[in-house]
Amino acid sequence: MKALPAQSERMLRLARIRRALLGVALSLALALFAFDRYAVYAHVPSDSSTRVAIYTTAWCPYCKQLRASLTANGVPYVEYDVETTLQGQLGFWALRGRGVPVSAIGPKVVRGYQVQDIEQALKPLGYTFRPVALDAARRGTAAPESLLRPLE
Repeated sequence: MKALPAQSERMLRLARIRRALLGVALSLALALFAFDRYAVYAHVPSDSSTRVAIYTTAWCPYCKQLRASLTANGVPYVEYDVETTLQGQLGFWALRGRGVPVSAIGPKVVRGYQVQDIEQALKPLGYTFRPVALDAARRGTAAPESLLRPLE
């Protein structure tokens, strides 16, 4: 067999490298797609869902308020920390979260600590929701109505 000129050898080597890089890129794209589909399957609620899941952080005051209110109202929930757990990050991504808390309540997704939206989402599941003040949460008492009025 004849020896190939240096130019041709370089072209073959570049073609092999290009093929290998395309293979790696394809593998990464497939892995990302698989993570996305898994996240949607595991975290986006179906129309018949009765589960309550909240996506929070440890430092967020609204997350603390939501946790305290759900606990005080006897609502069972699953909590995912979006900063420290892979499941939390995947769920936050699948629900297209931009800030915390994000709540998947039954078939509805509530972004932020929106009291009326949380109440409406919990009602079909058979739960009443009355927010509690953070200091009252330690004592187990509900927040006064004056604190629950919308800002004007």
